[in-house]
Amino acid sequence: MNTSGTDCLTPAGNLLSENLVTLITGLLNEPYLETFLTDYKNFGEIVHTRVYESLHQAYHLNNLDVRKEIQSVLFQIYNCCFSPPLSACARNQYSPFIISLRNIIEKSWLEFETRRIREYQLPHAEDNFVSRLTTLCRTHRAATHPLFDYLSTQAGDRHFDYFFRSDTALNVLFFDLVAMMLPGSYPFTRSEITKNLWDEAGQGNEHHNHVDLYHSLLKARNLRPGGDQFSSLYNWQGLTGYNVFLLGGVNRQHYFKLVGAMAMTELLDPPQYSKLVDGARRIGISDKNIYYYSEHIEIDVDHADGWLNKVIQPLIDFDPVSRHEIYTGALLRLETCADYYDDLLNTLKKL
Repeated sequence: MNTSGTDCLTPAGNLLSENLVTLITGLLNEPYLETFLTDYKNFGEIVHTRVYESLHQAYHLNNLDVRKEIQSVLFQIYNCCFSPPLSACARNQYSPFIISLRNIIEKSWLEFETRRIREYQLPHAEDNFVSRLTTLCRTHRAATHPLFDYLSTQAGDRHFDYFFRSDTALNVLFFDLVAMMLPGSYPFTRSEITKNLWDEAGQGNEHHNHVDLYHSLLKARNLRPGGDQFSSLYNWQGLTGYNVFLLGGVNRQHYFKLVGAMAMTELLDPPQYSKLVDGARRIGISDKNIYYYSEHIEIDVDHADGWLNKVIQPLIDFDPVSRHEIYTGALLRLETCADYYDDLLNTLKKL
């Protein structure tokens, strides 16, 4: 069967004329995906070929527009796990074809990221691993990025509002990310992970959970996120940074990477948020409205210590091989975070 025949037979077939993001999003939301793929066997081969070609352009020819497209596809696939339970997307979450696309993309993407982080050497077994992780974070350019100096001393209302929009998608996801770490967690890590989840939930106060606190900030700034939580603002950098977390959240084999990524996040936030809050106060944002960030200045110091000493240290004591994956996850978070900050600062300066 030729491609043009497929295009004429079914709405799903018509997607072949669309860009890769529209194509895969359409397949994710196709109610009869498996039946369609069974009836039109060449369709899957055509899509696989397109994905392989795009990956070559994105990660070998350095085509950044295509890199954004690839990361957008992965973003859509990952977000199936947050779709309405009775939706076609939820039904297609574990479609063998969709999983094959995810595996293909993740493999090429991680090979590229591995090449990027080769300059960083895994700490030797005799090193203090927690100390090395802390030093890695403190000395990485993500930790000293000029974005937060800009927010502290120069940014105005329109810059802060853009920053808040850009920060939305990951901030409102964080409760789910912590929750994703509990199934299959090691018993000796559960109290600390649960403590983090309890804090994200506002310690039982329905008005103090972190998602609502952030939405309160957005409402006070008259910012309306809509269903996409402002993720449409993301370039390839923002999409990749977001996907680092879901890589470990939905893939058991990458669980330890998520542990490393989460630890780096808790280490990065307090000093950066201190500068952000200073800048917000400078332009007249009230302490009440900026409370989401000011609370994290204190609480994330405790969280960082907990991730390092009550999750990571016990894990590497129990399973020393996990060190490599945790360190890789930490580097993935730092490298993609720095990329995102570069892009965001460049955008803010053009506003």
